[in-house]
Amino acid sequence: MDRRTSTSRTFALLRRHQGVWEGRYTHVAPPDWRVVATQDYRIEVETFDEGPVAYRQTSHYRFPDGRTETLRYEGALRAADDRIAFDDGRIRGECWAIEDGTLYMWFAYAASPASRVTEMIQLSGDGLHRARTWHWFEHEALVKLTLVREQRTG
Repeated sequence: MDRRTSTSRTFALLRRHQGVWEGRYTHVAPPDWRVVATQDYRIEVETFDEGPVAYRQTSHYRFPDGRTETLRYEGALRAADDRIAFDDGRIRGECWAIEDGTLYMWFAYAASPASRVTEMIQLSGDGLHRARTWHWFEHEALVKLTLVREQRTG
């Protein structure tokens, strides 16, 4: 057992998320919770046993109008509270395990200081599927939900 896995519940769970995931983001908004946007994606999740970066996610987005975008997120394990912390100047936040198959995350964009997002990530028992739900807040008011269903493809 490596150093991080033996001491971190969060890192041990994130290791179970390693690999390639594909799915669709479906964004819905009040007042009637209609679909306001969708985008397909492919995410590559990596974890590292040593060094300052414990978690890396490379996200490849495909939009309905044909646009594409690739973003990379990296986080460091903060041993004091067993959280993955990330701050790249564009986005900052934290992620931690709240039960054996569930991660909780919050993040905020530097360009939008009145906004924040909370996310729950649930891994299926067989490790082949994930469900994620995002709650988007602006000035503490819920303005959008993002529903995510994905499967491991690699």
